[in-house]
Amino acid sequence: MALANKLNAQVYLVHVNPLALEYTPDSGMSVAQIEMRMRQQAQELLQEIIQLYAHSIEVIPLVLEGTTEKEILAAVQDIKPELLILGTHARKPWQEMLLGSISESLVRHSPCPVMLIRESEIE
Repeated sequence: MALANKLNAQVYLVHVNPLALEYTPDSGMSVAQIEMRMRQQAQELLQEIIQLYAHSIEVIPLVLEGTTEKEILAAVQDIKPELLILGTHARKPWQEMLLGSISESLVRHSPCPVMLIRESEIE
């Protein structure tokens, strides 16, 4: 957000919820209820981020649902941003091999430049 503020850039703040069907059916909630709750919580989170960090820029919050890589790439195709900025977890190389990497996939397939911001490690 600091970079966007300095450049007076428009920002799309994106959060991707996984499909509700991935959650256990014994949660006592229907798939539609889970999806609605997840969507609401994501929208609240994005609004908090906007209030905390977006001072003088236009920020458009987007809550998407599905597979993270696919949804972000589809949004990039639609929005056509000049830069895609991603937060990434600080994982060890062997964890990347086992878990895969959303960031790596987006770097490889994004039609625009990608900047990765690594989560700071708290010790």
